[in-house]
Amino acid sequence: MKLALNYTEVINGELNLGPINLMMAFQVNCPGCFIHGFPVLKELQTYYGNKLSCIALSTAFEDFQINTEENAKLLVNTGELVGEALKAQEAGHLNWESSTLSLPILIDEVINQSELQKSEFVESVIINMLDQTTTSPLEQENMRTSLHNYFSQLPQCGKTFAANLMRGTPSFFLFTDSMEILVQWFGHGDSRLIRNKLDIFIDKKHG
Repeated sequence: MKLALNYTEVINGELNLGPINLMMAFQVNCPGCFIHGFPVLKELQTYYGNKLSCIALSTAFEDFQINTEENAKLLVNTGELVGEALKAQEAGHLNWESSTLSLPILIDEVINQSELQKSEFVESVIINMLDQTTTSPLEQENMRTSLHNYFSQLPQCGKTFAANLMRGTPSFFLFTDSMEILVQWFGHGDSRLIRNKLDIFIDKKHG
């Protein structure tokens, strides 16, 4: 399975993929992304150094009036939090340092419901998610129906978020420079256990 990556802009640096890359998808209105996600991403970036290229993707699948490109740029340019993330900081649950953002930030392309339900987009998701040689036509048709039903509930969504059927944010993807997904996980995880998973691929690549 390959990472379907769509973005409109790169801010806070340039996108230079390496042999092994780690992307975290986040929303600016997601306090958990700042409480748990970014600290883990920064820890892994520091631990692996130049063996791992880290990026973050600002996306949206809800709260579209807050999870915007403008607020992502505000975060990068001033370190200012918004929405629920700001409330978490004001409540003392989050000690945010803008220096955490020492990595490129990609802006996910947000598309509307009509784009999500287009047959071309749905088929691209099916082709990427299912092994065409081992899945039956019935299984593919069932997934096609499920995707249409799912996308019909979304007024709009980040294209990368939708194309990779992410469960929420933060979502992490370890992938190669040919976009092959090696490991993916959703939500908060123990950094030691995460490193154990990543070590297998990074050691194999770097020897």
